[in-house]
Amino acid sequence: MRAYQSSRVAAWFAPKQISKAGIFEIIGLTLVGLLVAALLQPDDPYLLTQPFPWLWLVPLILALRYGTPAAFGSSLLLLLGWYLMPLIGVGGGPFPLTHFVGGLVMTLIAGEFSDVWSARLRRVADVNGYVGEHLDALTRRHYLLRLSHDRLEHELLIKPLTLRDALQGLRRLTVRKAEASLPEAAELLRLVSQACQIEKAGLHVVHQGQPERAAAAQVGEAEPLKIDDPLVQYALENKLLCHVQSEGLKNDSSGYLVVAPLMTSDMQVLGLLAVERMPFLSLNEESLQFLSVMLGYYADGVSNAHAIQSVKGVVTECPLDFAAEMVRLHRIHQDVGIRSMLAALVIAPGPRQTEIAIEVLRQSRKFDQLWDFSRGGKRILMTLMPLHGEAAMAGYLQRTEGWLNDSFGFADFQSAGVTPMSMLIGSAPPPDLLRTMIEECEHGH
Repeated sequence: MRAYQSSRVAAWFAPKQISKAGIFEIIGLTLVGLLVAALLQPDDPYLLTQPFPWLWLVPLILALRYGTPAAFGSSLLLLLGWYLMPLIGVGGGPFPLTHFVGGLVMTLIAGEFSDVWSARLRRVADVNGYVGEHLDALTRRHYLLRLSHDRLEHELLIKPLTLRDALQGLRRLTVRKAEASLPEAAELLRLVSQACQIEKAGLHVVHQGQPERAAAAQVGEAEPLKIDDPLVQYALENKLLCHVQSEGLKNDSSGYLVVAPLMTSDMQVLGLLAVERMPFLSLNEESLQFLSVMLGYYADGVSNAHAIQSVKGVVTECPLDFAAEMVRLHRIHQDVGIRSMLAALVIAPGPRQTEIAIEVLRQSRKFDQLWDFSRGGKRILMTLMPLHGEAAMAGYLQRTEGWLNDSFGFADFQSAGVTPMSMLIGSAPPPDLLRTMIEECEHGH
């Protein structure tokens, strides 16, 4: 219990952004402190004769909680109180300059401390958010790949394409039609219906948490969405796929078997799939998991469609995942200043070109995003290095030069016919940055 109470007190002291409630808190606590001091010692409300300036604990705590603006605000209220309280017969006397200057300096130091750590906490939160999104996307892709493998073993004879291929094709279509709320919704619903044997369902657009009754696409002449249906409300409130036997649902009857949100990796709901009829045997855990992953994969593609389109409009052959990752890292740099690098290894034509390229791919880290392509006989391997700056880039080049020596006996990049290049993500918009990098790779600058 003591630990719990301690954590609650620590949470109250934790730095926060100033809001309207915070402004009232700063004013209120300062005035309450003055009132208590005036009631205890009307002749000396600022406790100047005490061995410790107890009244300045109020601005100190507010500065730790809200930062430098709170320190200024609370100190200013104390200063105003010194001149106004004698009007009601409390306090008075010569102005204690040293006392106020010392208190102001103390609170400003505390406010600066709070500002620095607030900025650091925001940076850590943004990094963790990016890593969480990345992990969620990787989990979806891994599950999709595993499930595609399993289905290939059973259905390859009747299905010429894997479901992953179909989704990649669907993502290409969403990029070309990025202006729509749910681009190629009918194609998505066709894929979902084929994979999960859905017989009657509707796909609905969601704007600011409110779904549209009319379906953007449907199969089997689905009815308009019943927004007050308990299954629909549960899916929207919890942002989870739910079905008639989901735990946490009340015994209220529903007109749907399954309701699934189209949710991106950052928990943004773009649409809602309401299934009215499907075979009983298809309503199993595997089908529901596959449905959730498929809708999430599509939602991520729609969410990034505009950004990807801007990159592919300049470099049409750039892979979708590479373009999306580059835009995401650019956004993080713009928001919190965390650096990421765009690196390239240009391998000149030669007898060892293919071997070196294969080794580059083998040595790559799982967290990096690679794009392997050729221009004018040169093999170019472009790498996105998330959340790493120039120091990490120097280490990457040193490691690369090391395995070039160990594996092929080349003393340096020049003898291997490899030209390394790098640019800081955020130094230019993603389309311009990528175009400049490719031009430099082609001309060997």
